[in-house]
Amino acid sequence: MRNSFLPILIILFAVSAFAQTDINNEVTDKHKQIKGTRFLLIPPNVFVEAVNFQGFQQLDNNASILVIEIPEPFSETLKAFSNQTLKTQGVMLKTKENIKVNGNDGILLSTEQVVHGSNFSKYILAFGNNRSTYMVNGMFPKDVYSLREEILGSMRSVVYDTSLLVDPLSNMTFSVKTDDTKLKFAKNISGTLLYTVDGKVPTESVDKTSFLVGMSMANVQTLDKRLATINRIKRLPYTDLALDENQVNEIQIDGVDGYEITAEGSNKKGVRELIYQIMLYNNNVYYLIIGTAQEEFESNLLLFKNVARTLRHK
Repeated sequence: MRNSFLPILIILFAVSAFAQTDINNEVTDKHKQIKGTRFLLIPPNVFVEAVNFQGFQQLDNNASILVIEIPEPFSETLKAFSNQTLKTQGVMLKTKENIKVNGNDGILLSTEQVVHGSNFSKYILAFGNNRSTYMVNGMFPKDVYSLREEILGSMRSVVYDTSLLVDPLSNMTFSVKTDDTKLKFAKNISGTLLYTVDGKVPTESVDKTSFLVGMSMANVQTLDKRLATINRIKRLPYTDLALDENQVNEIQIDGVDGYEITAEGSNKKGVRELIYQIMLYNNNVYYLIIGTAQEEFESNLLLFKNVARTLRHK
């Protein structure tokens, strides 16, 4: 069973004038390893290491370069980049081109998206093999066109070095404790920590219980936090969502206020799942916690609540 959160993570994150030759890179002294990953890039000028995600950012223009490693075959990930799938996520596909990246099959997409009322240009470079997909996403305000070639140039400098030893938790600004629980750390996908029963993504365990905790990648102005929490759970890939909006409860963890919701829904295979979600709002960023289970709803709900309350930000 594939992890139902992967398509969310993939999506929630006209190149004709730019030479689209295949990419064949070697590491140079200008390359910089992105902490907690095996990605190396040459950062654009005036970009700094990002705080809330794995990549680089330029705060003045709200521009970013984000790297993601997805434990899913590249052929499967490609399905998330169809014009129709992108459109359902509010992403307009402009161009799509096949490209070889350091010997791997890949694609380069040019897209546009409205984010919090502003128009952004987004470039997506994805490549991989029959085990994993590697992505580099570049994003900048559409009207700041001068950033285009710098961001694309940085994206095209990518090297993924499988020989690098990395600590996937080295750059995290928050933590949770799963000691003495059945949950095991599985993966850090661009700053979102995933836990499963067997520590694998996708899980191979009969027990499909999973837990994730992440932090928003950019500043978000949210006036009605309760409504934002409700709308967020409705965006999860479930049908027949059973949600009592009167049972959206206020919560505070590590001094940060937010809301928690418990619901049920049917996943893409029609299996009924427990869904537990918390959103904590800290200034203009938020923490997102989601736990799901297909059995033993009562005991798993208690598990999710206990682990969620161990969240600490550094």
